[in-house]
Amino acid sequence: MHCPVSIRRCHRDEIAHIEQKLKDLLQPLAIENELPRVSSVVIKPNVCWGEDWRSGSTTSPLLVKEVVKWLRERGVDKITIAEGSMVGHDTFECFEKTGFLQLARELDLKVVDLNKDTTVKIDVQEPNVFDTIEVARTIAECEFLINMPVMKTHINTTVTLSMKNLKGVIPHQWKRKFHFMGLDGSIADLASIISSKLVIMDGIIGQQGQGPLTGTPANAGLLIAGRDQFDVDLVACRIMGFAPYEVRHLALVAEARGIDLESYNPIIVGEQLSDLHIKFERPVYSLKGLYKGVEILWGDPCSGCAGALSVALERMEKSGELEVIRRNGGIVIALGRGVEPAKNDKLVLLGKCQYRNRDKGMFIPGCPPPGMIVREMLSKFAKGETKYGSDIFVKEAEELYKKEK
Repeated sequence: MHCPVSIRRCHRDEIAHIEQKLKDLLQPLAIENELPRVSSVVIKPNVCWGEDWRSGSTTSPLLVKEVVKWLRERGVDKITIAEGSMVGHDTFECFEKTGFLQLARELDLKVVDLNKDTTVKIDVQEPNVFDTIEVARTIAECEFLINMPVMKTHINTTVTLSMKNLKGVIPHQWKRKFHFMGLDGSIADLASIISSKLVIMDGIIGQQGQGPLTGTPANAGLLIAGRDQFDVDLVACRIMGFAPYEVRHLALVAEARGIDLESYNPIIVGEQLSDLHIKFERPVYSLKGLYKGVEILWGDPCSGCAGALSVALERMEKSGELEVIRRNGGIVIALGRGVEPAKNDKLVLLGKCQYRNRDKGMFIPGCPPPGMIVREMLSKFAKGETKYGSDIFVKEAEELYKKEK
């Protein structure tokens, strides 16, 4: 019998009562029966960058504080907060900005930067992308992992929930590999080797639209918990207004388990889906004709590349970088498998699907590429500073792509 998924309402103005709400959330999951045998716990929040939790980008330290208190009341003293922030950000700076270092000092918690942790190689039994993945030792060898994601949309993966939150347990080089070789398939592989003992999802304030960084706060007012990260993510998807099959890594995990996503219904306790009328704004992927000076050759790309480009162009428009591109004669961007662009000094080839045309212009690797890398490389290319911008990023990707041949 599957362990249920527990849902409780908890709005931002109810933080003062979060202690009782957390107890009500966790009581149906029978975790207390296990805790007497547990000597140490690792908590993995989402602190991918340094934005305050009220932006919907990061896990609330107030919620994590209550989880720590709940564990200590049940005899667990050795507790670690562990995270590996996104590429381009320092984990400890992110911990400081979001209040987690203060929390660690207050409650005497160990804090680990998973990006700098030693790693353990773990074999993937039925891989979608990687036969072996390097995982931070703190996570690979931990006794009891509590995964605490935020309820967010994501321009590359539709949503980012507990399975996507696991991407923080691999070092930066592997984060880049995930983007180079196929993000959803890589997430499914990682979820098959790292299984959270408990998921507590922070939906007090989530993020919608162009998440996970530049979306808008979504005041969902929910806490969701469960023992199976797949079940929790599936339920969260439905609450957010997404069909689970729209999330490719969720579909891949379902396929590996022999689950029909449309008919599968985890047991739910607490609030019921029929009573939750919440719908998150979806990421916007349509781009053709939106930006003057930017010609887009649309080859039926996936939502990942489209989303990365959308966020990059939106930020560049606001910052004035697109105006520089317009003054320099504009730019042509090709993405998706279904387009064969002609060679052009102004041509940018976006994503792994355009690797075959890499000699025709500037190639930006990834499947999909991170939005911030797209922005950096477009900006540098338009200014004529360098053909490749993030040279290391490109070289790493090309080495991996050559091995596929």
